[in-house]
Amino acid sequence: MFYVISSIISYVIGSISFAVIITEKRYGKDIRTTGSGNAGATNVLRTWGKKAAALVFFCDFAKGFIAVMIARLLVIFFEAPTECILFAGFFAQVGHCFPVFFRFRGGKGVATSAGAAMGVLPAVSIALIMIFTIIVLISKTASIASCICAAVYPVLTCFATNSDNNIFIFSAACSVLIIIMHRGNIARLLDGEERKISS
Repeated sequence: MFYVISSIISYVIGSISFAVIITEKRYGKDIRTTGSGNAGATNVLRTWGKKAAALVFFCDFAKGFIAVMIARLLVIFFEAPTECILFAGFFAQVGHCFPVFFRFRGGKGVATSAGAAMGVLPAVSIALIMIFTIIVLISKTASIASCICAAVYPVLTCFATNSDNNIFIFSAACSVLIIIMHRGNIARLLDGEERKISS
């Protein structure tokens, strides 16, 4: 029962699409109808600039972190299984990608996954953010950074937890979802048509 409760709560939190809410409130447009059509910080950056993108990233990151913290409270106060924390992190990401409140058209889950990682393994999350930043600065391409971080994520968790199977499966599931959500970007990268981020 605790697995279901933590998953549902986290999915609902993840389904709050801040990219859509913020751009509609500030600019009167649905971010999913502009730019790449993705409800995430990168598309907001290209379309509306750094301040709006930073706000969206922070809110999306917070979703994953808050979902994990709520699950931790269930573990502490209600003796829920510790695996509920991992379920919470993953389903917050699922909610972001397929938000029930926005016709299941969401973002790609990178920021929310990073927030969940911060709640589960802070050192790994910080390392991933650093890797992401360095790759973006070099390549000017967010999708490359996202996919590389997704590939590295399970490897880092192995080193950080001495190969804890549950956390490895959690991080691998998050990574697979990120890569699936970037399948269009991967196709454009192979065709040399992927858009870059300006300096």
